[in-house]
Amino acid sequence: MILAGVAHNNPNYDPGWVSFFAALVVLAGCVIVLFGGAMSVGMRGLVGPRKWAGYAIGPVTITIGLAVAALGVWLW
Repeated sequence: MILAGVAHNNPNYDPGWVSFFAALVVLAGCVIVLFGGAMSVGMRGLVGPRKWAGYAIGPVTITIGLAVAALGVWLW
């Protein structure tokens, strides 16, 4: 006996979970972007040797978030 969810005549059959997980990846990327933006705004007041963190960590986090969101859009 073959399950209906396993055997299909259409070779391009989409089981439906791919778009759900891709949407979760896009959502995670958006959350990372928002977190990076909040870090950029929050680190503006740093002074001294830690000042580089305000200029580097926020944009790097935003870039990582955009890459994760782009991966999710590509999977979708």
